[in-house]
Amino acid sequence: MTTHRIKQYLLRMAALALPLWGLAGFTSCEDMMTVDTGDKAYVNAQDTLYSYLGVMRAMQDVAERQVILGEIRGDLVSSTDYTTDTLYAISNFDDPADLSCSMLQVSDYYNVINNCNFYLHNADTAAVKSNHKFMVPEYAQVKAIRAWAYLQLVKNYKQVPFITEPVSNLDVINNFDYANNQVDKNNLVDKLIDDGILQFIDTDYPQYGSASIPGGSWNNGYTDISARLLMIPIRVVLADAYLLRGGSTSDYEKAAQYYFDYLKTEATPLPIQYCTASNKASANITYRSEEGWGRWASTYGYSASSAEVISLIPSSANAGLGKMLTRVADIYGFTPTSSQQSEASTSTDSEGNSTANTDANGNEVFEESGAITVSPNYKRQYGPSNAFQNIANQQTYINYSNVTTSTPMASYVENCDARYGNSIMNLTYEGEGYPLCCKAANNGAFYYTIPTYRKGLIWLRMAEAINRAGYPEFAFAILKDGINQFTLPSIVDMQEYQIRFDENGDSIPVWNIDSTRIVRYEQDTIRFRAFDYGTYGAMYYVTDSTKLYKFNEFLNFKDDIWDATYGIHARGAGYGEWSAPNKGQVITSIGGYHDSIYYDYSKLLLAQGVTLGTASQEDVINAVENIIVDELALETAFEGNRFTDLVRIAEHKNASGYDGTDWLARKIANRGTKAATPTSNAVEGFDQSIYNKLTNQNLWYFTLPKW
Repeated sequence: MTTHRIKQYLLRMAALALPLWGLAGFTSCEDMMTVDTGDKAYVNAQDTLYSYLGVMRAMQDVAERQVILGEIRGDLVSSTDYTTDTLYAISNFDDPADLSCSMLQVSDYYNVINNCNFYLHNADTAAVKSNHKFMVPEYAQVKAIRAWAYLQLVKNYKQVPFITEPVSNLDVINNFDYANNQVDKNNLVDKLIDDGILQFIDTDYPQYGSASIPGGSWNNGYTDISARLLMIPIRVVLADAYLLRGGSTSDYEKAAQYYFDYLKTEATPLPIQYCTASNKASANITYRSEEGWGRWASTYGYSASSAEVISLIPSSANAGLGKMLTRVADIYGFTPTSSQQSEASTSTDSEGNSTANTDANGNEVFEESGAITVSPNYKRQYGPSNAFQNIANQQTYINYSNVTTSTPMASYVENCDARYGNSIMNLTYEGEGYPLCCKAANNGAFYYTIPTYRKGLIWLRMAEAINRAGYPEFAFAILKDGINQFTLPSIVDMQEYQIRFDENGDSIPVWNIDSTRIVRYEQDTIRFRAFDYGTYGAMYYVTDSTKLYKFNEFLNFKDDIWDATYGIHARGAGYGEWSAPNKGQVITSIGGYHDSIYYDYSKLLLAQGVTLGTASQEDVINAVENIIVDELALETAFEGNRFTDLVRIAEHKNASGYDGTDWLARKIANRGTKAATPTSNAVEGFDQSIYNKLTNQNLWYFTLPKW
């Protein structure tokens, strides 16, 4: 882009952005939501023009496109007869121009950035109240949001201007150093560090309203949303930036370290409960419909205690209250309906007497509220792809009918992952079936948020970083059993028989089921164990003691805080529950749990043509990365990450000597292909046109406007 074109671009950005600050300012944000600010104060009245509310209002304008653009270009959804021309052009990689549709307005991202720039320029971080620099926590969060916005720009546009000054007039634009302020994946993390983000990495999150609620709460006209969830962890943004660059082993190590530190210091490490299913007639799986798309539906929840959602962007309850984020549900086939009502505002005194609230002129104050419901519609623009079904069909669900005896009966349901069934809603219209992507709206329930991060995603990205750092066995451990002091991959002699004792003190040998699995009894109770722990070995092996030592020095999962973690893959492959008092050593109840017979390290590698023990380390890393890609599909489908995840991983493959370009092009070109199953025939759906386009890496990114 020429300097002249960049100037024109910034001028347009400023023209589009200025009305929010110079005219509407805080008022437009008050329309969106209200917040009990409690003891919160600003340095002066003008500071409210650049408040966190203004930043969040700008974030609402990019929330839905993050999901839509991230999925329709990927391999997990396919267009339908009802897809609009503009969205079809995007998912078909026809390189549409900026402003060709509402999804392609790069100025909206810069609107977020410019809101942040105004705030950071005007906030007085030295201001003290009650011996506390009260502006610093919010200041740190605005820094985090600006970093997040640049991360999304780089993912979608490859290289963009890096602006940290408020753009309000021609002087700012004319004095901008274009040559030294372009940012891409290679220098983004350095720019963020140079900008001083590291000094805020341990800053407390801001508190709004009552201290009894972590972070306070924001009201959207329908419900209170935890204000804590509107924050973006700096560690996670930095981890993403290092993982995106992936220029060296050091980058992957730093990414893994930041993910690790976030989970350990800021969040409960335990991923939330399994996506459950019940076994019927030993052959057919029935999903627990009362739990929607599984117990991890709290992804779209509003409570900081949900244990899964990390940060989100909120939606208003109706258009009269602000920005309604209903387009994701609508595109996936759920027609939204909004209601609105107005009620007199009242206050209750200490004696329980209620009185009407009035404004400064004595007029009665009314509070607006509303609600959004959705109904399934066969005219969805995008539905689940055949490729997504193929990935689910490669999995096996396991169910144990009895775990209280020494001979539990395991039944295996092939071509099944519970997350697929709980992510898809089947709608029948005039005798024809229409599968709908139902994560954003399930059974008529509308979720008033767009998540930006959740723990399942963080764990899988940490696995990706650990793998690329040179520890594929440990990355696989995160998927299979979780990683803690009991499940760390270890050196094991599979020919050695260990001796344990039953509850009567009689010796019981530990025996080999096959070359990859040990079964034993616990000393204190007779319970079936699908794998062994500690010195008895796990189901994936480290044959180099030096490597085991290096990993333990790198990331210490031996701390007790990790003991209750379990494998991400188990969310869809079975059901189990750890016994906390025994720190993971005993499974107290099993409704099904995946084991090594199907989800086995060596067998999964062999399916990709990689033989454990003879293959190179590079081949093993590449194969484990492919396993992680499939797990990302099962765990995070339809949430907006898919295409940029594939691009990042394709570029890492290219850098390590594998043809990532061909890998990505084939994966997306095959989204319409359906593999044969015992009950269905194969469907040939390879799209040669899309394959040809995606061999051109320029089409992996949108083009910045050329004004």
